[in-house]
Amino acid sequence: MFKFLWNYFRGYVIIKITGFSIERFLNLCLNKNINLCKLEEVNNGVICKLNIKDFKSLKEISRKTGCKYKIVSRYGMPFFIFKNRKRKMFLIGIMIFISLLYYFSSFIWTIQVVGNNNVDNNSILRFCEEKGLYLGAYKRKIAIKTIQSDLKNNFDTISWVNIKIDGTKATISISENIPKQNSIENNTPCDIIAKEKGIITNIITRSGTPLVKSKDVVQKGDVLVSGTLLLKEGEEIKGNYNTYSDADVEAKTEKEIKVTVPFQYYIKEYTKNKKTTYNLLAFNKNFNLNLFKNNISYENYDTIISRKQLKLSENFYLPFIIKKITYKEYIPIKKTYSINEAKLYANKLITEKITKEVDFSSDILDKQIIYEKNENQLIATAKLTLIEDIGQKVPISTYQDEGSNIDNGTNKITDSQ
Repeated sequence: MFKFLWNYFRGYVIIKITGFSIERFLNLCLNKNINLCKLEEVNNGVICKLNIKDFKSLKEISRKTGCKYKIVSRYGMPFFIFKNRKRKMFLIGIMIFISLLYYFSSFIWTIQVVGNNNVDNNSILRFCEEKGLYLGAYKRKIAIKTIQSDLKNNFDTISWVNIKIDGTKATISISENIPKQNSIENNTPCDIIAKEKGIITNIITRSGTPLVKSKDVVQKGDVLVSGTLLLKEGEEIKGNYNTYSDADVEAKTEKEIKVTVPFQYYIKEYTKNKKTTYNLLAFNKNFNLNLFKNNISYENYDTIISRKQLKLSENFYLPFIIKKITYKEYIPIKKTYSINEAKLYANKLITEKITKEVDFSSDILDKQIIYEKNENQLIATAKLTLIEDIGQKVPISTYQDEGSNIDNGTNKITDSQ
């Protein structure tokens, strides 16, 4: 696009070359760095395109080779200005338009954020705005490297940032870290406690002291694996120290999920009535393009908003956005679920909640759904029996209890005598 505009502003001509030494003519043009474009062979010669400056250099080459050339057509701004040289106001308007385009190209008129999944677009854009990257920002004053560094330092989940400015478009490319789990480092002393009430079915301990065994009933918060190890000499306790506990503790648990489905609901039946209004957003300011008041008299309607930003090329956006607002009327139609339909919908809601609330690694041993009907709604309660990992690591709150032999977090065996 820009190459085409550049050639148009400089002006170019289409010429036809004839003679017996056309090949020599073309070679001499190449030696003199004359750029001949879009060469096309015709019956008695060659047609090509070149700019005005190079056209003036063809006279000497034509004399040496004995070839002739003639202009087939002329294109570009110089010829346009010459043709309209008497229409001064028109030419002034063209020059003002070109000057405005050049002026607009010095600013950012659209910003795109890509690669972010955990960080909200608006948070990134607000932060960049504080640092000087915003709609209407002067491109030469944007400290790209500084903003990239500040983004990484301000957002923990961002590991890499690249800001690319192309035309009037700024693209912020982001790479995020894998979300950190609520885990404890391997060198941090901790216990493993029960996060749910249940019956232990299996326990595999890799480090720490197990305090429960299979078929034990545990309550939420009970310590399953202790990170406090006792040092004994015979039957005598010589000391203790804290360590990192690591174990898989599976238990049979019960979970209850409840949903409510009203028997009466509404659907939208759209009519053919709709109204459309247009607004112009220019330089971040809103201008109403509707000359007459267009009050919406519909009692029930949906609002559909679409935006289209004007641009000259893929990356040359202009500071003008056409905002289209459509109001579609609908009539709310009252419907009633039958008991079977309500149960089917309740089952669907329960399945969705199970997907969100139950860990994918858990096994569902049994699922029973109890339905309770009252005057206006159906209450469905799903009782689940699961096999799940109920272990949760928690730091040992005090590393240096009375009688502890830990000094500055380092395990040291001491003699109590």
